[in-house]
Amino acid sequence: MEDSFIKDLILLLESKKLKNVEAFNLNGKSEVIKYIVIATSPNEKFSREISVELEEYFRSKDILVYKEGDFPGSWIILDLGEVLIEILTEETRNYYNLEKLWGDLKNRLSQPQKKSRKKK
Repeated sequence: MEDSFIKDLILLLESKKLKNVEAFNLNGKSEVIKYIVIATSPNEKFSREISVELEEYFRSKDILVYKEGDFPGSWIILDLGEVLIEILTEETRNYYNLEKLWGDLKNRLSQPQKKSRKKK
């Protein structure tokens, strides 16, 4: 899978109202996974619902997807083979701090969009 797929994936996740979407290229860090994409969900119920929508979307595109962590939903992983999508509640994401584990300037493909503040 190419970086363009990851960029499209980020846009998809953001369109589904997931926040703070970050992607990491794991080249040289993992022999199995090429990319990891992390996103924040507002709550466990939303995580479960959005994971079902994403599963259906990927299957409609003939992309195999496996899901882990459906209940309670504080951390759901969608495994697309070479790409892992991790959907975490804010509390869980802050606790595990996966960005520190995976992220550095060399392998970070994207980071959360900062909202611009309008001047009055």
